Amino acid sequence: MIHLLVNATVHTLDDSLPLAQALAVKDGRIVEVGGTDEILWLREDEYELIDLEGRTIVPGFVDPHNHFSIGALEVFWPDCRRADSVEALQRLLASAAAEAPTGEWVRGVGYDHGRLPGRRHPTRADLDAAVPDRPALLMHYSHHQAVASSRALAAAGITRGTPDPPGGEIARDKAGEPTGLLFERAIGAVETASRAGWEARFVEVARAASLRYAALGITTIQDAAVTPAMARRYAEARVAGALAIDVGEIRVGSTGWFDPPDDAAPGAPVKLFADGGYRCAMRVGDRVSGFLFYERDALAARMLAAWRSGRAVVCHALGNLGVETAVGAIEDALAREPSGRGRVRIDHAMFLDRALIGRLVDLGVWTVVQPSFIWDHGGHSPSADLMLRPFATARAAGLGQAFSSDYPCGENAPLLGIQAAVTRRTRHGEPSGLEEALPAEAALRAYTLDAARVAGLDADRGSLVSGKRADFLVLSSDPLECRPEAIKDIRVLQTWVAGEPPMVQP
Repeated sequence: MIHLLVNATVHTLDDSLPLAQALAVKDGRIVEVGGTDEILWLREDEYELIDLEGRTIVPGFVDPHNHFSIGALEVFWPDCRRADSVEALQRLLASAAAEAPTGEWVRGVGYDHGRLPGRRHPTRADLDAAVPDRPALLMHYSHHQAVASSRALAAAGITRGTPDPPGGEIARDKAGEPTGLLFERAIGAVETASRAGWEARFVEVARAASLRYAALGITTIQDAAVTPAMARRYAEARVAGALAIDVGEIRVGSTGWFDPPDDAAPGAPVKLFADGGYRCAMRVGDRVSGFLFYERDALAARMLAAWRSGRAVVCHALGNLGVETAVGAIEDALAREPSGRGRVRIDHAMFLDRALIGRLVDLGVWTVVQPSFIWDHGGHSPSADLMLRPFATARAAGLGQAFSSDYPCGENAPLLGIQAAVTRRTRHGEPSGLEEALPAEAALRAYTLDAARVAGLDADRGSLVSGKRADFLVLSSDPLECRPEAIKDIRVLQTWVAGEPPMVQP
């Protein structure tokens, strides 16, 4: 059957025909895009005519840096994002322990120490009091630090004598004993163990999670931290038909997200961490702070090894020192392996200066950035030479940049991210670098065609062109014409994935 969608405003993201009124879909592909009368000529013996009465069609959103597997499992874990005291956190964990299967770890997600009195992190003793009989882990909202109970520390082999790993820190009290607070790479063993048992239930929750994504207009993602075990779970989910959207994988190793991906499952891109997240590697004047995971030569060697094994590389680099290290490593690796050009990108690149932007442009390296962080956190640059999320400056310089959410570290809704990029304001209306605002069309492109491009999928999706996969949305309003402050409130009325009959949203 051919589906004819007519009387619409169609933003194709195709420069040869940016605006159309109708499109035809058959066998999962776009047959034609054009005017309503033109599309009506394509009627066949079996056809469906859909009059959209002026509503807007855009390509399906692509999120190239998402953590679908972690977010899907969070239905099993207490949401601690709004907890404003240690006692509230303890109640949430104790309640979760009462409901968790016997022997399973207890895991809480999303706590924000900034909401707690004195901005004090909980301790192992606080978790021990709430969950005395099994390991417990409380993940920070950044997913780059966590608090482990005494049983969790013991299960991971973390003791008074355990040294800090490169790129991480085990917080200690005045007597030298671990407090339970772990930073960056130090969380690896406890974080991996805390979800190992829960991952067996991934297929059980994948369908509902992917439908939630579709309701937001997301049709394709890349899961940016897939362990070998989770790669097997994804294979099971696909066999079971449990994924309503397309999920690609960026692979990490089995010992932790931040560790070298030495045993990553074969085939897909690998992820390398240049620096931390919440405590990223920064250089401001003569002051250096945060965690750098690799020196330049070691990172270059890992890139070369990945390229020579046929893999692409996704490099996490957030602070300006982290980005500087990643850029230097890419320059060195390309000098030895020019075929690696186009097979590496930098995700986050939150703090940049003009020199770094220029080097990225010269290398042809794209960045994947998270506009929803503006909505959640705002912020300002720590120095006059350094820019925080400089979207407009990067665009003017010719730097390729795609949008993503980093969910559950950031808000999952692409329309909210687009609004944040256009308005540069937080949820409280506070400005955050108004001079770096993007036009709405550029922000939409960054979450569709440009996002597909960094995922290596732009030949097949990201724009509405004859022959491409029929991934598109029907929206209640036009994001390029409505007030910028109203973009996040646009409703996704229909989500089409590979031309399947639309998922109609409530």
